[in-house]
Amino acid sequence: METATPLVGIDLGTSNSAVAWFNEGQATLIADGQKHVLTPSVVGLDDDGHFIVGEAAKARLVSHPALTHASFKRYMGTDKIFALGEHRFRAEELSALVLRKLKADAEVALGSPVTRAVITVPAWFNDIQRKAVKAAGHLAGLTVERLVNEPTAASLAYGLADNREQKFLVFDLGGGTFDVSIVDMFEGVIEVRASSGDARLGGDDFTDIIRQWMLSRYPNYQPSGAQEEAQLVDAAESLKRQLTHQAQATATLSAGGHEMTWTLDNETLTEICQPLLARLKQPVIQALRDARFDISDLDDVILVGGATRMPVVRQLAARMFGRFPRAELNPDEVVALGAGIQAGLASLDAALDDIVLTDVMPYSLGIETARRNGDRYDSGYFLPIIERNSFVPVSMFRSISTVYDNQRQLEIAVFQGEARRVAENILLDKFTLDIPPRPAGEVTVDVRFTYTLDGILEVECKVDGQESAASLVIERAPGSLSPEEIKQRLAQLDALKIHPRDRTENRQLLAQASLRYEQTLGERRHLIDHYSAQFEQALESQDLREIALARQALEQILAQFDDGLR
Repeated sequence: METATPLVGIDLGTSNSAVAWFNEGQATLIADGQKHVLTPSVVGLDDDGHFIVGEAAKARLVSHPALTHASFKRYMGTDKIFALGEHRFRAEELSALVLRKLKADAEVALGSPVTRAVITVPAWFNDIQRKAVKAAGHLAGLTVERLVNEPTAASLAYGLADNREQKFLVFDLGGGTFDVSIVDMFEGVIEVRASSGDARLGGDDFTDIIRQWMLSRYPNYQPSGAQEEAQLVDAAESLKRQLTHQAQATATLSAGGHEMTWTLDNETLTEICQPLLARLKQPVIQALRDARFDISDLDDVILVGGATRMPVVRQLAARMFGRFPRAELNPDEVVALGAGIQAGLASLDAALDDIVLTDVMPYSLGIETARRNGDRYDSGYFLPIIERNSFVPVSMFRSISTVYDNQRQLEIAVFQGEARRVAENILLDKFTLDIPPRPAGEVTVDVRFTYTLDGILEVECKVDGQESAASLVIERAPGSLSPEEIKQRLAQLDALKIHPRDRTENRQLLAQASLRYEQTLGERRHLIDHYSAQFEQALESQDLREIALARQALEQILAQFDDGLR
């Protein structure tokens, strides 16, 4: 019998990347031929014009800066072009070369072809950046079966290592991105409650702050050329790394007729990094607010990402949360381990039968609408339909109406973001809907968004009073799923398209509450009315988390007043 090729988990990092797989009940990192489990995310050309990836390329960053590139993950989904000799690449193409090396290392270690992967992405990556990651996988010869958010992957690794009931915050500072996730773990369920972050903040920014400080100490020196600049950055990186394990760091550099020496301690580093440290706080506040958690609700804070090794970052985390954060799993490896576990989940490994992972949508999705301003309508306003940190898969709808008499068409423009104005959000796609010409406000259209775990967004528009509906399907990575596969996944989510108030179980609960209301008097009747109203409000909100809480409260009241009579 033919067996499926192994499904691996890959952490495609800004500084380093790694690959893992799930076997015999645990995730294992796969080493390369030099027994290294971390591959530097660096690509270059050697003296013969051959492509080199990983340690070999990293060794030439300073000596051959024009033929070597690192930290290109920060430019995923942009038009930035990287030159390597006569070659020109986008960030996803350079990332594909890193993925190819990881794929080859895995094939050697596992003794079989590797064509399927789960790849991690920063939680705060937008849709365009996620498409670029999937494109990189495709270019590397991989079918990307799932993108998993990096802090979610770390949660899996910690959750499998410590399966007690707990609530924790994942503080993930990598080389180029910062993510925060609030996780609730109970009875084998690992539930991501909220995510936030900054896709332009990471360890590289701390290196750059040190570089600027170094230049300020020698105001008469400016690097001349790419090689001197690379030497300066390398010296800044050396200072940063030294300070992770000692109180004071020293670097020297001979360049441009200058003999320069720098001595830096953590106190000074904390002072010069204040702008960056301040930026770390806001995503934490946002994630806690969206999860409706207080700091006191957290059992633990978990550090993830190589940049969390810096004492200035650890001290900030300790001050913010009033406790020492956990970091017993290697911060550089924990995301890859979690990706390996996610690969095991996707492969239906029996060892993970008792583990359930739920994740959230980190961004809001919605449409452009118009608003009345005096005697006219102004367009360009954002109407969220699926709000950020909704559990996925999810289906929600909003109703909109025409604003002009005899309008014959309605343009549905789909955006991702949080800003009030669509100009500050990201346009995903748009289409035109034909509508019957009637007076303004008399034509109502229900716009439903259905979002799947595979990153497929279906936008369905139905004109009130008409049977037919128009729809648009937006994939995170065009071509990653066949039309038939998309159809199957959307069919599986048809149940989500039923409004919560129309679900049988919810109607039954309200009917039961109505009956008990009729049977009781006084305070009992008042309480049943109160909790029934709360449940009805939750159903109208379509917020699954609110519905679950309101349902539980109503069920508890009904059980409290149950006298056994029917």
